Amino acid sequence: MLASTVLLTGCAEKQQASTSLPTTEPAPTTESLPPLGPADLPMPNEARTQDAAGAEAFLRYWIDLLNHQRAIPSGEEIRALGPECQDCLRIAGNYDDAASAGNRYEGGELSLNDVTAPLIDRDEVMIAFGARREAVSLLDAKGALLESRAEPAPNLSSGITLVWSSADHSWLVKGFTLG
Repeated sequence: MLASTVLLTGCAEKQQASTSLPTTEPAPTTESLPPLGPADLPMPNEARTQDAAGAEAFLRYWIDLLNHQRAIPSGEEIRALGPECQDCLRIAGNYDDAASAGNRYEGGELSLNDVTAPLIDRDEVMIAFGARREAVSLLDAKGALLESRAEPAPNLSSGITLVWSSADHSWLVKGFTLG
């Protein structure tokens, strides 16, 4: 009973109001990641974690990036994320060649059918996946057909090898095979 009396009397005492209000400044946050990817398709933060979920998110972003850059066409962003990947450099070169000649791609969108669990070995990850490639054509500036793969490829057996870059706080493509 004595304890409850002490507690109750403490609540009954008059309290002085605070003369300061909480600050309107935002709470300190961790430094944001430097942007990667084109301004209209930035790499999401979930693709920039050094774990299996981050590697899979990077793969999904990579497929979106290939589709995005083919529509422009431009290989710059592909080279930035796959600087040592020979197939990535070939794809980037094809996009750049098309742009410099005034050509454009029509179709060819890639989508993932299935993705296996990433195999992680320290700073390197391998992921096998199936991909669908829609029919694709390369057209000149006047719309004349230069090349075509008229049939879609419904399930290309594919793979990607990623290596972690501490400097970029991101995965980079070391190897890429589509089909």
